[in-house]
Amino acid sequence: MIPVALPSAELLLYLAFFVAATLFWFGWTIRLGVRYIKGRWRRPLLLPYMLVTACALFTLWQSAAFYVQMRSYEREREASYRPELVEPMRLGQIDMPKGTKLELAVADHRESFKRAVFPRPVRMLDMDAVEVARYIAIQTNEKYETVGFTPENMRLTGHGTTMQIGWRCNALQPVEFELKPDGGVSRFSTCTLADGNVVDGITLPEGTSLRASTGNVYADGLVDSDRWVLDMPEGVPVRIDNFELADASIALDAERRLYEVRGAVLSSVATLAGRRYAAASAIRFNPLHIREDYAGAWLITPPPGADGSQPVALKTIVQRRDGKVLATLTD
Repeated sequence: MIPVALPSAELLLYLAFFVAATLFWFGWTIRLGVRYIKGRWRRPLLLPYMLVTACALFTLWQSAAFYVQMRSYEREREASYRPELVEPMRLGQIDMPKGTKLELAVADHRESFKRAVFPRPVRMLDMDAVEVARYIAIQTNEKYETVGFTPENMRLTGHGTTMQIGWRCNALQPVEFELKPDGGVSRFSTCTLADGNVVDGITLPEGTSLRASTGNVYADGLVDSDRWVLDMPEGVPVRIDNFELADASIALDAERRLYEVRGAVLSSVATLAGRRYAAASAIRFNPLHIREDYAGAWLITPPPGADGSQPVALKTIVQRRDGKVLATLTD
């Protein structure tokens, strides 16, 4: 945090006195005007009134001067932090057209732009981008002076759809990339999927949130093998095997095969190899705690009372994708 000196008590009392004097002068003057209109004019005590008037005029003059200074400062700040390109320019590895409006993280350093709005779509990274937003990390010294900046990620928004390393993304929603220190793209990061994505036999609904992963890290230091994480849109089920899953979070491996379903519920009654499961049953696939004994299996926990009873302990069924029941676990 940058240290800022607080105003002294004397200055605050000084300001309060002049503001109070100005308000008193307004009230006094209005009262004199009303008395004059009603024909009950009586000349005020001249010396006190002149002193209060002088304080009020001084306060109003200082206020007007402060307003003019602030307007001038805002115009200078606008020019320093929100320039508009008067000619085409390449910034952050992006060829920007004339008329591009920038928002800068560091005054007068156009390479530090954190937002760029194009006057027309710009073709880049297989999409027609109309806006670029970047997160800029600012480096400061011990005096809180800016000594450098580094772009860390970039979000593109454009028109239509875009293909990103095999994923069909909605370009109307931000498509995010991680950046190199020079502003070049390091790797794809996240997007919102458009219609038409199918992986490992799973049709992913439009609006699914996609995120690249380097592996889920557990408390004991274990790094998982997931490489893609998909969160289904709220209220939209996804079908995997014989199950319609709601509120599902799905992980895929590097080959984009189903690796794990981290949390979901059945949106409707389902049957697998003759075993019937009620809607609202909690369901997971290949979670870490059973992976060593039952790799690639479903864990399905019916809701309490699904069979008409109220069990003391819920029973979780471990079932392979081909339908074979491997175990029954009791919570």
